[in-house]
Amino acid sequence: MNYVVRLIDKIVEVLATSALVVAASMILLNVFNRYVVLGWLRAASESSALWGWIYSKTDGLLSPISATTDEIPGLLLIWIAFLGAYLAYRKGGHISFDMMVEKLPRVYQRLVVTLTDGTIMAFLVLLLLQSIRMIRVDGQTEIETAEIAQGWFMAIIPLSAGLLIMALVIDIIERLHNPRNRKFNHKG
Repeated sequence: MNYVVRLIDKIVEVLATSALVVAASMILLNVFNRYVVLGWLRAASESSALWGWIYSKTDGLLSPISATTDEIPGLLLIWIAFLGAYLAYRKGGHISFDMMVEKLPRVYQRLVVTLTDGTIMAFLVLLLLQSIRMIRVDGQTEIETAEIAQGWFMAIIPLSAGLLIMALVIDIIERLHNPRNRKFNHKG
């Protein structure tokens, strides 16, 4: 089981990193196109036929791509944020306020943590179900700047909800198996 979870964590890290690299590359491409091609190269094209030819070829290549470089990185940011939320939970990186809970008697600590887990689980299940419904209703609609269905970008919501449910279940199981060795709060 631990091997599978570590493999999932590694896949999520690769996906988040890939989304970040693609988004950053598209932004850099857009900056290059805006300032070098449409700025400097366009101005240089007026003085020379060679620069004119280079400008027309470069503009012809980058203009169709640059139309999507504002929208797609923003949509990939959603992937980065949701995958990052899962990774932060798995690594205990979320901020937790447990000072008051630690002051409570052990029985009340367990109660607070159980209520917290139940509330988080209910939210994640609701998020999972409603995001699937949202994709069914609106997922085929294409984004404005490319022929890519919005559902591909929306898919991160049920995916991350499922991942977070899995992580919470693993956390609960670990706490139940080691009640004396671990605090009764979330990783942190």
